[in-house]
Amino acid sequence: MSDDISDVASDPRLARVLRSSLTRIADGPDGPMREMAREVLAGRTDLRTALREPAYGEHLGAAFGRFWTDFQAMSPDERDRLVKDTRQKLDEFNQ
Repeated sequence: MSDDISDVASDPRLARVLRSSLTRIADGPDGPMREMAREVLAGRTDLRTALREPAYGEHLGAAFGRFWTDFQAMSPDERDRLVKDTRQKLDEFNQ
């Protein structure tokens, strides 16, 4: 891949995961995020530009805030398990 997604995620495995995530978002119920994902996947905008747009940034910031709150509430063992599981799923996704 030599598109914008690969530029953002230089690891090819992460680029595939990011593209897959954008595809799921593009098919999802969240209007502004669905629109952003469709624009990026269609090549009408690049990911960096889209994420700087206030309408999209607010939604992304809110989602990250929820994740960060949950992550901070985890015990160190839970965090380690999350990292391990995420790495394993990343490897499985890219086989």
